[in-house]
Order: sequence, then C-alpha cells, then structure tokens
Amino acid sequence: MPGLSSEWNNEAYVSLHLVQEMLSMAGLPRRSSYSHWYPEFKVKVPKITANGFVKETKKEVDFLIEDLGRYINFLVEVKTADTRIDNDARVQLETYLKYSNTRFGVLIDPYLVEIYQYKELQFSLVSEHTIQNPSQVQPVADFLKSFLEKIKMRTIAIYTTKGGVGKTTLVVNLAYELATQGNRVLVIDLDDQANASLSLGVNKAEEFDNASSLEEFEEIIQSFEERKEVFEFITNYKLPSFNYKDYIYSSKLNNILNQTNSYGKVDILPSSFKTRNVENLPLGHLPQKFLDKALRQSGIAQDYDYAIIDTPPSSTLSVINGLYAAQYVVIPSQMEYFSVYGIINPISFTKTVREEAENRAFILGIVPMMTESKVILHSNMKKIVAQRYPHLRIFQEIKRAIAVGKASQDRLPLSLYAEQNTGAGDVKKQFSILTKEILSEIHKRENSIGR
Repeated sequence: MPGLSSEWNNEAYVSLHLVQEMLSMAGLPRRSSYSHWYPEFKVKVPKITANGFVKETKKEVDFLIEDLGRYINFLVEVKTADTRIDNDARVQLETYLKYSNTRFGVLIDPYLVEIYQYKELQFSLVSEHTIQNPSQVQPVADFLKSFLEKIKMRTIAIYTTKGGVGKTTLVVNLAYELATQGNRVLVIDLDDQANASLSLGVNKAEEFDNASSLEEFEEIIQSFEERKEVFEFITNYKLPSFNYKDYIYSSKLNNILNQTNSYGKVDILPSSFKTRNVENLPLGHLPQKFLDKALRQSGIAQDYDYAIIDTPPSSTLSVINGLYAAQYVVIPSQMEYFSVYGIINPISFTKTVREEAENRAFILGIVPMMTESKVILHSNMKKIVAQRYPHLRIFQEIKRAIAVGKASQDRLPLSLYAEQNTGAGDVKKQFSILTKEILSEIHKRENSIGR
C-alpha cells in the first residue's frame, strides 16, 4: 500500500471515511427499520480498587451496531494508521465483548479488519481482511457483508388466533422441509400446550402414551419443572453464565437427517406448562421483547439458518414475544366461514407490533389448511380471502387427507410418513411446494429492501 496521508492518523477521519462508509455500503444505515448505530457505546466494566472493592467503571467502545435484519449485534473499535491494531487493542475488545454480553466484535484500522467472537468465555479470531486502499471502501464493505450473511438467521412465526387449524403441523413440516435442503432449523415452541415439543420428541411423548393413571401423568409433567426451556431462555439471557445451548435440544428427526447426508438439522427450544409464566413477567421490563433480545444477544444466529416460532392461538404476552422476535409471519387458516373472517384478528394484532418495530412481523401470506376440492365453500372462501387481502399472498393449500392426521399421530413430517405409506405423496408434495413459495416470498421481500 502506498504511504497514507496524515489524515489517516486521525481517529475521527478513519471513522467517518472508512468505518461509517463501510457500514453504509454493507447495507447497515445509521438509523433504519433494520439497523441502528450506537456511537460511543458505554460498557460497564468492573474494576478492583486499591482497597479491594469492586468498582464499576464505564468504558466507551466506538460503535455498537444492531443488525436487526440478520439478528446480530456487534461492536466496532476504530484504530488509526499510527495506532494500529495490536494485542492491547485485542484485549480491550475482549473486555468490551465480555461485559457488554455481545458475541462479535470488529477491530479496524486503515490496513486491516479483524472480526472476533466471544463465546463460552473464549475470545477468538473468526475472520480477517487486508485493506489494500482505505479510500476504496467497497471491498471492505463486501467483506463485512459476506461475513454477516454467513451467520445470519431468519425468523418466521406461525400465528393464528384460532386453534385446531393445523398450526403445529405446519411448523413441524416446514422445519423438516427446510432441513432437507441443508438448513439448520431451530423450532421455538411458545405454546404451553407444547405440541411441537411433543412431535419433535423432546417432551416424553412415549411416556405420556403409556401412562395409565393421573398420578403417572402428573409425575411426567412435573419432571419438566427443573428443565431449562423457552421460559428460562427468555428470562435468563442476561445472566453471565447464560449459554443458549443449555436450553436447546436435538429433535428425533436429526437421526434421519444424518442418514440422508442433507447436512440440515432440526433442534428445538421446548415448551411445557411453565411457558404460561411468561404472562406474569413484570411489564416495566418490556417483557414483550425478551425473546427478541435473547435471540440477538445470545449469538444463536451463528448456529441456525432459520428459527420457526410456534405461537399459541391467542393474543397473549407469549404471542407478542413471538411477533417481536419474528422477521416474518405466516398465517394458517381453514377455509371455513368463521376461520376466514377471523383472519383479521392475527393481522390486526401483528399490525400493532409493526407499528412499533417496522422490521418485525412482516406477514408473508396465508396458508389455506384442510381444504377439500369438492367442497365449494372452500373454493369460495379462498376467493374471498384473496379479494379481502389483495396485498397478501395465498400460499399453496394443504388439503384435508387421512395421511395428515396419521402422520401427526405418528409424530412424523409428511415427507417421512410418505416414504412408508402410499397415498401420502400428494400432501408431501404440497408441503414441499409451500416451503419453496415461502422462501420465494422471503427472498422477494429482502431483495425489495436491498438486504
């Protein structure tokens, strides 16, 4: 690199002409619905005084960046041409990451970019880029954007206010279809009925099936009392000892996925009767955003490509948590009178979240569930839905079939059930098409906002 002008020895100049340009070119504007900058972000760092007391001091890191679209927070510390990145700077960044509970940090000077991860008390370099010319910012921005793309996670809430429409069936099958494409999928069960947790094999389904007395049922239910699950996840995320892996369980589908060499997986953040305790969280602490904050601050995005959120069929605080955490929402509905006219309820409730957080709870569309070709009412209701909500996509319908019920009883996705049972092929194909349509709608949305 040719000798740099003395301007690059000025931190404010490096910040303005390299760092801020890099962030903007990487698709992270200073203030938007999907990104926020926090300059001179204060980190509370404990310090032991001469008397042996612990005193809290405030240190400033140059930037905290919230990449809301990708579910990533990261710190940026700026150095100059004459104060280059060195071991002291790395130790400083490690301290900032540790005490701000932030997963990733960027060190940058006019010659070099280093990206570090603080995970499980370990500080490690995960990527670096040599800057050929700090006046040519685009290659630096491309490097940052490429890194963020590798660790981003998309979140989709499956939400309806009416029970019995096949919501959990949709959750499980969508998760499995995504996993067969090589995606790492996390199912977040926010419903205290915990049907997704049962279907995915982490809530002792066989023990429930074999229980023959009320006492045995109670014993199984109480066994969840000490388990770390979704309620603990959203209330413990600020603890220094918090490790999101303690709350996540491998689903029974992973044994099958491993055999197919798909490289995908389905894990679950499970639910139980304890999830109803979300409704008792103190309102003064903004509990409606706990799940969103926990997902962002835990660094979980690095390990998953998609999070599918199974929300309860209601308008409770659990639902609000799911919607604040969801970039996208899919609404399943039967094509019956009351179900169709009830679609306005999840749409209206979702709108209240979007009014406060524009980058959350974007409704991708509606999935007609349990339809029958010979039932004229279902066809008419689909037309009414399309006319009433012209801005929403009507996705591939899932037709009523004996195979759907039997697959649910066997706690299997339709794709797996169809391999063992003739007559399930049509429904398997419907879920496959539906998954492709949902992904297409996501890509269309992201391309329209330049993400």
